[in-house]
Amino acid sequence: MKNVLITIACTLFTLTIVQASNFIQVDSLASKNYQYFEEKVMEYRTDTVKALKMTKHWLKKANKENNVNQQIKAYRLMMHLVDKKFRLIYADSLLVKAKATKSNEIIGSAYLTVGAAHYDNKEYTKALDLYISANNYIAKTDDHYLIHKVKYTIALTKYFLGYYDEAIALLTQCLDYFKEENDLAYIKSMHAISLCYTQIERYDHSSYFNKLGMELASEFEMINMIPYFKNAEGINLCKQKEYKEAIKLLNESKLELEKKKDYANQITTWFCLGKCYWGINDKHKAVIYFTRVHEGIQTKKYSRPDLREGYEILIQYFGETNELEKELFFIKKLMEFDKEINKEFKYLTYKVHKEYDTKTLLEKKKKIENELASNKKIYLLVVSLLIITLLVVFGWHLHSKKKEKEKFNQIMADLAEKKKATITPANNQNTNLSPELTKSLLKNLEKFEKQKKYLEKDMNLAKLAALLDTNTKYASLIIAEQREKKTTTYINDLKIDYIVELLISNNKFRNYTNKALSDEAGFGSTQIFTLCFKNRIGMSPTSFIQQLKSVNQTQQNNQQ
Repeated sequence: MKNVLITIACTLFTLTIVQASNFIQVDSLASKNYQYFEEKVMEYRTDTVKALKMTKHWLKKANKENNVNQQIKAYRLMMHLVDKKFRLIYADSLLVKAKATKSNEIIGSAYLTVGAAHYDNKEYTKALDLYISANNYIAKTDDHYLIHKVKYTIALTKYFLGYYDEAIALLTQCLDYFKEENDLAYIKSMHAISLCYTQIERYDHSSYFNKLGMELASEFEMINMIPYFKNAEGINLCKQKEYKEAIKLLNESKLELEKKKDYANQITTWFCLGKCYWGINDKHKAVIYFTRVHEGIQTKKYSRPDLREGYEILIQYFGETNELEKELFFIKKLMEFDKEINKEFKYLTYKVHKEYDTKTLLEKKKKIENELASNKKIYLLVVSLLIITLLVVFGWHLHSKKKEKEKFNQIMADLAEKKKATITPANNQNTNLSPELTKSLLKNLEKFEKQKKYLEKDMNLAKLAALLDTNTKYASLIIAEQREKKTTTYINDLKIDYIVELLISNNKFRNYTNKALSDEAGFGSTQIFTLCFKNRIGMSPTSFIQQLKSVNQTQQNNQQ
C-alpha cells in the first residue's frame, strides 16, 4: 500500500512538472515577436511537425493582435505544412484576410495559393477559376515575379489540356524572366517546356532543354531535378520510337520518382514504358505496365486524356489472347475513363482556352473602341493626364536616384571608416577556451583571413575548423568571441567584403554578371550571393555597380 501511494505521489509530481514546463514554454512563445516565429519555421523546414507547431503559435499571436498581414503569412504557411486533404480548411480564412488588405498583390497571391491547393486535390476546375481570379488581381500590380508565377501555373494547365503551343509561349516568357530571378523556377520552366516540345514533335528542342536542364540542375546543386529531365528525355525518345534508349532513361528516373512518391509522373512513366515494350513486341511487360497505369488511375484518381491509349492496348491484347472477361472489364473501365475525362476536361478546355484568352481579347477590343469613340476633348484630357503622370513618374525616378546616391555615399563612407579601423581582440573571453588556445586559434584565424581561404567554394564550419587545426565547436566559439558573428555570417561577410573591394579597385569586375561575381567569391548560388550582398552592404550588387560607374563617369567628365 505504501509503495502504491509513493508511486501515485511521484506520478502526480511528474505531471505537475510537465504541465508547468508546458505552461512556461507556451508563455515564453507568447512573448516572442513575429521575426522569431519566421526564423524558427525556417529552421524547422525539414521537420514539418515542429514547423507546424511554431506556425500555430504564430497564428495565435496574430489573431490575438488582429495583425492581418501576419495572419495571412501564418494561414499560407499552414496550408503548405498540413496534409493536402486539410489544406482547404484554411483557404477561406486566407482569402478573407487577404481581401481585407485591398492589396491586388496580396489578394492575387492568396488566390494562387488556394488554387494550388485545389489543383493538388485534383479539383482542376476550381483551381483554374482561382488561377484566373489570381491573374485578374496580379495583372494590376508591378510584381513581375507573381505575374510570371501565374503565367507558369496557367502554362502547366494548358500543357495538361494539350494546348502545347500556347503553353510554350507562356513558358518562354517565364524562362526569360526567371533566368535572372529564380534558379528553381527557371529549371522547372525548362522541364515543362521540354515536355511541351515533345508533344508537338519538336524533339530536337526537347532534347536541347533536357540536356541543358541536367547541366544546370547539377551546377545549381538541384540534384533532385536531374531525374525529371532524364524522365522527360525518356518520354521524348519514346515518342520518336527509340524504345531501348527510352527504356533505359525511364527506368533510371523511375526509381527516383518512386522514392519521392510522385504518383503523377510515376503513372506517366509506366504508360511510356508500356508503349516502349509494346513497340519492341514485348507485350507481356507492356501489359504489366499498362495495368499499373490503370491501378494508378483508380487508386490515385489521376487522369489525363493521353493515358486513354493504354486501355485501348489492353482491350486489344486480351481480345487477341481470347481472355473475354478481362477484355470486357477494360472496355467498361475505358467507358468510365471517358466519362470522367469528358466531364472534367471539357470544362477545363472551355475555361482555359475560351474564357481566359477570350477575356483578354475582349478587354483589348473594348479599349480600342473606346479610344476611337473618344472626342477631342477627352483625347486632350487623356494626353494631359498622361503628361502629368509622366512628370510625376520622372520626378519620382529622380527622387529615387537621389536617395540611392545618398545611400551609396553613406555606404562608401562607412566602408572607408571600416577600412581605417583595426581588428582588436575581443574582451569577452569564453570560459571554454584557455588564453593559450585562444591565442593559437586567433593566429590561425588571421592567417585564414589573410590567405583568403574563405573564397573556396562550399566553405563551411567543418572546413574552417580543419584550417584552424581545431574542432567545429572551438572554431565556432573563437569566431563568436573574436568576430562576434555566427560562422556562416562570418564567412559570407568576408566573401562580400572581398567582392566589394574588387568592384571599387578594379573596373573590369563591374562588368561581371551577378553569377560571375558569385563564382569569384565562391558562393554556391547566385541567389545566396545577391541576398548576402544586400544584407551586408545595404543595396543590391547591380545598384552598387551602377553607382560606382556613375561616380567614375563623373570623375572622367570633371577631368576633361
